[in-house]
Amino acid sequence: MAASAGRGGDQGGAAKAPAGSPPLPGAGAGAGSGATEPELVSMIVSHLKSQGLFDQFRRDCLADVDTKPAYQNLRQRVDNFVCNHLATHTWSPHLNKNQLRNNIRQQVLKSGMLEAGVDRIISQVVDPKINHTFRPQVEKAVHEFLATLNHKEEAGPSTAPSEEKTDTSATLWDSSSFTLQEC
Repeated sequence: MAASAGRGGDQGGAAKAPAGSPPLPGAGAGAGSGATEPELVSMIVSHLKSQGLFDQFRRDCLADVDTKPAYQNLRQRVDNFVCNHLATHTWSPHLNKNQLRNNIRQQVLKSGMLEAGVDRIISQVVDPKINHTFRPQVEKAVHEFLATLNHKEEAGPSTAPSEEKTDTSATLWDSSSFTLQEC
């Protein structure tokens, strides 16, 4: 999960290990499974989604959002902005509410307060969970997936000698050669 307002969990945004932390375990360039690195990453992301990890992370974060000062501050700023904007308009039965609503939305977006506020919310809600909550769960799921992938590879017919299979297995678990980049 990248620390930006464009986070989308399972919407295809980039997810990199936090700076200073070791890369996620696994292997590069297909880990001997015949898959290219983007294919392997896609398979891992699909596995994580099928395990419900992204949904769980989303629920965990949303449960904490409204208790954080960054959210409360942003909500107050948006409420004040909307109230001030509405104070300049006189209500009448002929007022186009949809147009007014869209105008307010555009003004809020132009102000930049959402972008800055969301970044602060991410810093307070998501970032503390990355290394202690999310990363261990992702690593465990990736380990399980790669073990399953390796097991399937070993079970299938192969022309490679058993020594090469051992090397491939070692490559699968080489934590220095793989980082999860697509989520």
